[in-house]
Amino acid sequence: MDPNLLTFSQKIQDSLEHLQKELSAIRAGRANPSLIENIPINAYGAQMKLMEVGTITTPQPALLTIQVWDGGLTRDVEKAIMSANLGLTPSTEGQVVRVPIPPLTEERRQEFVKVAHTKGEEAKISIRQHRQDQKDEWAKEKTAGEIGEDELYRREKLMQEIVDKANLEFDSLVKQKQEDLMQI
Repeated sequence: MDPNLLTFSQKIQDSLEHLQKELSAIRAGRANPSLIENIPINAYGAQMKLMEVGTITTPQPALLTIQVWDGGLTRDVEKAIMSANLGLTPSTEGQVVRVPIPPLTEERRQEFVKVAHTKGEEAKISIRQHRQDQKDEWAKEKTAGEIGEDELYRREKLMQEIVDKANLEFDSLVKQKQEDLMQI
């Protein structure tokens, strides 16, 4: 790998990981802890993530349970899940919050597919911004006489190859999520 592209390549990898995380939070009709683990909870006078106040498990394919470590937070956890607008209705039994995952309607599936496409486009926009920033940096180097026209062209060509490859990966991730969502 060209040392001039290492930082850019790392930014692309970070964008890819972020997209994977974002897509995993879109529910596909199956219980998945990543669906709720980052929901913000008001606990101890601060904002915390749900995964920081309890243990999230999947005892059944259509059920999530949260074993809340502090019993005083169970109502806060329940309220946060309700207000997250995920279409989930939790119920509380002692320190355990049960979250049944209802089957998705066709309309809701279509909404989630649109959300997945939006997340994919946001990732591509992020890449384009990183590419433009890198081009601007190289243009400054060229103006300062640190690199020549041929070197600038070579770097931009290599960078475009990385961008094209990343865009294919992003499209593949979104397509896979779309297929998962549309399965009945």
